This record gives sequence, structure tokens and C-alpha cells, in this order.
Amino acid sequence: MTQEQDSLPSALTAPRRRLPHFTPALAVAIVALAAAGGVWLYQQHAMETLRLQVSRELAHGQQQLRSAQEREAQTQLRGQALERELALVSARQNDTQSQQAALSSMYEALTRNETQRVLAETEQTLAFASQQLQLAGNVDAALVGLNAIDQKLAALNRPELIALRKSISHDIDQLKTQPYLDVVGIAARLDTLVAGIDALPLAIDGYRDPKTKPAAAAPTNALQRFGGELWHEFRQLIQIRRIDKPDAMLLTPSEAFFLRENIKLRLLDARTALLMRNETAFRADLKATNDYLKQYFDTSTATTRNTIAALDTLSRETLALKLPDLSASLTAVRQSRLATERAKP
Repeated sequence: MTQEQDSLPSALTAPRRRLPHFTPALAVAIVALAAAGGVWLYQQHAMETLRLQVSRELAHGQQQLRSAQEREAQTQLRGQALERELALVSARQNDTQSQQAALSSMYEALTRNETQRVLAETEQTLAFASQQLQLAGNVDAALVGLNAIDQKLAALNRPELIALRKSISHDIDQLKTQPYLDVVGIAARLDTLVAGIDALPLAIDGYRDPKTKPAAAAPTNALQRFGGELWHEFRQLIQIRRIDKPDAMLLTPSEAFFLRENIKLRLLDARTALLMRNETAFRADLKATNDYLKQYFDTSTATTRNTIAALDTLSRETLALKLPDLSASLTAVRQSRLATERAKP
């Protein structure tokens, strides 16, 4: 106990070790030092990043520079090749110019001969078209010829033929404005009438085969029957008929045949007059046919009345159309031929 008691005061009386004093200024200094270190590390990292980026950009720029240099070298090579080709083209151009001059003179001679040939054909075609118009009134044939001429002149494309082409175009426009006459349709109607002449009944046929009247009512007793039979036999002995066409009653079978053939010939003459645009002869033939039908045929039947009506309709057709002539185009083509022959060396 004595020793323990002695040791306690000594421990209590021993001097204490002092700890360092932690002040706010020291804390601020530590924070500032840490911040400065962080800033320095960030700057180092940023500088490294910038250095790497600059290195990459520099390497990319050097690569582009090398590519540009290669392209420039290729361009120079191509320029040299083009200069050589240009020199060859210039030499060939000189040769071509001399050849072109020779070909131009040859082409001019050939074209002049071709023009003369086409003008000769044009004059012949125009003369034929003019004949078709004046003699037959065939507007379609004249238009076909003029259109063919215009196509040939357009293919030549010669400036000295402009006046001729204008004259031909004027004639084409005039022919297109002409009233249309259906020659084919009228001729077909005439052929139909010719084919139907044999089927038309004559006036005498109605008297040879009179129409039977409807039978009366049958008598009811024997006396009436006997009286009816007696009256019928008496009527058969004497027949009284009114004849409005005495000439038609005198026709024999052979005369009826020649009458029908004469009517057919009249209709065929009318078709010929149609093609010739002879309106006077056309109307005269139709009138003669109409008179024959009214005089010798049975006008009470529907077929005869329809044929007469068709003849009346055809007789009202106008055939004498005033067609233009092609004298202006003929004069123009002849003048062009003379000018071409004079220009021949």
C-alpha cells in the first residue's frame, strides 16, 4: 500500500506533453495548398490534352499537304498530256479544214444536182395534181401530191426554195378549205340503186296479178250460196279496170328486160358523170331514171317510192365546185428551176 501510494503522487506530479495548437489560419493554408495542387494538376492535364490535339492536327495537316502535293503532281502530268493532245488536235484540225473545203465544194455540186432533180419531180407532180383538179375535181389526190412535194422541199432545206414552199403551203390551205363532196358515198348509193332495179315491180304486174279482196262472210242458207256463186261467175266474165298508164300495159317481157337494163345504164352514166364532176349530165341521167320509174313501174309499192325518193335526194347534190388552180405554184417551181440552172458553174 505504501508503495502504491507513493507512486500515485509521482505520476500526478509528472509534467504533461503539449499538443500542437490547430488554428484557423493553418486550415486555410492547407486548403489553399490543396487547391493550388489541384489547379496545377488540372493545368498539367489540360496542357497534355492540348499537346495531343495539336499533334493530331499537325499530323492531319501534313497528310493533307502530301495529298495536295500528289494531286498537284497529277494535275501537272494531265496538263502536259492535254498540251500534247491539243497539239495533235490542232494538226488534225488543219487537215480537217482542208478536207472540209473540198467536201463543201463537192456537197454544193451534189446538192445543186439534187435540187434540180427534186424541182423537176415537183413540176411533174404539180402538173398532175392540177389535171386532177381541173378534170376530175379530185381534191384528195391533189392534197396528197402537194404534201409529198412539201416534205421533199423541207428535206432539201434550201433557202432559195422558200418562195416555192410558201406558194405550195398556200395552195394546200386553199384545198383544205374546199367543201367536201362524198364521191365514194354517192357512187355507192348509185350502185345500190342499180342492184335494186331488178326487184322493182312493173305497173303491169299489178294488173296481171290483181290483189284479191277479203272474202265475204259465208252464206247461211243454200239460196244465198247459190246466188253468191252465180254472181262470182258473172263477175269473172266481164272485168272493168281503169288504166292510168296505157304505155306500161303494152310492155312485153323482153321489152321489160331492156327497160330495166336501160335504167341501169342511165345510173351507171350518172356515176361516170359524178366522177367527172359533170353536174348537168348527172342530173339529166337521174331525171331520166326517175321518169322511167314513174311511167313504167308500180309507184304504189314502198320499194318504188323509196327508189324515187333516193333519186330526188341524189339530184340535189352539188357537183360543180369551184376549185382553185395550181398556176402560182407551177410558176414558182419553173422560176426556181431557171434560177438553179443559171447558178450552175
